[in-house]
Amino acid sequence: MIIGKVAFFYSKRTPKFISYLFFLIMNKIKVIGIIGGGKMGSDIFNYLSDFNFELIWFTRNTDHKEVIKNTYRKKIKRQLKHGIISQDIFTLKENYQITTDLKDLSNCDLIIESVIEERDIKIELFQKLDSIVKPSCVLASNSSSILPSGLSEKVERKNRVLGLHFFYPIAFKNVVEIVSSDFTDELSIEKMRLFLNDIKRFYLIQNKNDAFILNRFLLQIQIRAFEIVKEKGISFKQLDSISKQIIPEFGLFEVMDSVGHNTMYNAIHNYSKMDEDKRKYRPLLEELKKRSSKSGQVEHLLFYENDSREGIISNNLSIEIRGNILSIIEDYLNEYSEKYSINIFNLKKGLEEYCGLNL
Repeated sequence: MIIGKVAFFYSKRTPKFISYLFFLIMNKIKVIGIIGGGKMGSDIFNYLSDFNFELIWFTRNTDHKEVIKNTYRKKIKRQLKHGIISQDIFTLKENYQITTDLKDLSNCDLIIESVIEERDIKIELFQKLDSIVKPSCVLASNSSSILPSGLSEKVERKNRVLGLHFFYPIAFKNVVEIVSSDFTDELSIEKMRLFLNDIKRFYLIQNKNDAFILNRFLLQIQIRAFEIVKEKGISFKQLDSISKQIIPEFGLFEVMDSVGHNTMYNAIHNYSKMDEDKRKYRPLLEELKKRSSKSGQVEHLLFYENDSREGIISNNLSIEIRGNILSIIEDYLNEYSEKYSINIFNLKKGLEEYCGLNL
């Protein structure tokens, strides 16, 4: 009723206002499906559960379903007990659905997948969803390295497929990358803008050329850091102690150990395909491959393992290395601002939110 009165008041004064108001009403994201019960899927669900959406969380494993259901219920009970949420909000959140049946996602306005970083698995999942969900539903991948065009090959609604890359942990990384393909339409992108504004996230809109620009920017520093370690005969941990003076959120090699070497290898391999100079990626890829074991997916030879080079490095060498890192950051900031269509101020803000790099 109120919306109708507002629309009537403005109808003859600002027709564009009415069109946009209608757009907001018709395209508001209300029902969200989350696919993936791992660290990232759980983080997306927990973050979005603090907003007034209807959430449906899919996991393949029946036993895991009960585990995450109990964990989530304990969380909202604590919130109710300490007055963080009201009884009405508790009742709303208690009714969120956790399922092992993809068909339960049929009424979603948005689905965010966060399954294993393997292209074929994601393609198969999107193909299944394409036959289940309503035509207006946006299919979003949280992939950090696989382009949405590669995930929509067997999907009819190619215009509704895009990347929606959150950074972990979401509560402390206020940046999301919206990645479009050549097929993604403006309506789907605008829906994501509205959605991310609703959940108070800063975002960068990217195409296939500048996709995953924050990780790719950091990777250029990691490649150079790897070269410095080999040139100067220092340990990876020693290098990180210097790099953290510039990039405080995590060490350049520490983050590779944390993410996992197999995952890092696949991501860097994908990033190398987006670059004209593929040779510079080879040494780091070879090192990651050497440090990974595909036997039972067990990883070993961490960068942070004990190293005989753990002595104190000289102050002069530390200053030299710090200068080298700062130089490579400046060089790539200039290159990326010229090469890609991204706004330089948004790029700087994105890097600060992602890794604490203050430029």
